Amino acid sequence: MHIEYLYYFRDFSKNLSISKTAAQYYMTPQGISRAIHQLEKDFGVKLTSYQNNEISLTPAGMELRDQLDGFLEGFEYVKGSLMGYRLAELGARAGSDRKSVNIQVTPCVSMYVSPLLDLQKPGLFDFDVRIIESELNNIAPTVVPDGDAGALFITSIPATAKYRDLIDELCAEQNLVYERLFTSPLVMLTSVFSPLAKKASITPEEVRGYPVARYQDTVLGDALDDFILADSVKTISNATSVLNAQILQGHAIAFAPKLVEVGDAFLPGKVTTVPTEGFFDTEFGLLLHSFPDQPEGVRETVAYLRRKLEEEDAGGRYAGTFSLA
Repeated sequence: MHIEYLYYFRDFSKNLSISKTAAQYYMTPQGISRAIHQLEKDFGVKLTSYQNNEISLTPAGMELRDQLDGFLEGFEYVKGSLMGYRLAELGARAGSDRKSVNIQVTPCVSMYVSPLLDLQKPGLFDFDVRIIESELNNIAPTVVPDGDAGALFITSIPATAKYRDLIDELCAEQNLVYERLFTSPLVMLTSVFSPLAKKASITPEEVRGYPVARYQDTVLGDALDDFILADSVKTISNATSVLNAQILQGHAIAFAPKLVEVGDAFLPGKVTTVPTEGFFDTEFGLLLHSFPDQPEGVRETVAYLRRKLEEEDAGGRYAGTFSLA
């Protein structure tokens, strides 16, 4: 059984539209149909029913729909947990005597903040820096130090009470501390041909009616889902180029921290940014072990991060795009 077929069925079961599900995953309708038929073969039951040119779920299909969210959440958790072993294997194969610091980052940090921090610049540290992208709920394996390897997590969350509570719970469960680094307001990314591109700024109400593209299974994306109409959201699980293509073709808009305004390498020529009003800011921070448990490499990395941010805030390339904590 292909695990991705379960993701297809989960989203299909919510909209009952082969074409909408296909568009969401940038597949053909025939591909989604084949995936559902294959699931029916794997489970040995009918999951869908056609009557009067309308598609519906059978009782078995409804049972699978109701069980999938919990199952896929568990699968993602296991996948994240195993990542720690993967990192250990990679380190062993490298055979290096140098110490290392494992830095786990959310997708938002990986895309928008990594160019600012430049953590993997050759010769920056006398230890190796390994960066791995993961979601907030999958951090435990790589925040725990392993031998000589230090570890920390650079997070991106919506600057709302709901997600700060999530961080507080995580810290209590994993015996970690959270340190805010900076906040950055969201900007909208849109095609220069879109009517929204001509506005001086936009509000959440003005977004409604436009399809909003976002990366799948991210805390920022989930918060946007809460903020706007859910049926106008497209999730994207592959490359940045696909998201930008959707914007350029006028099918969707997207959101990012204001940092992208000076990240010219990220945006195609026909994609522009528009300031937002009434949207939440994005908060970036560190999840760390308490000070006595931090290896020297972690302390050195954190000190570098703070110096770098202060330099940029004082007049560097990113000045004016974020506010230091």
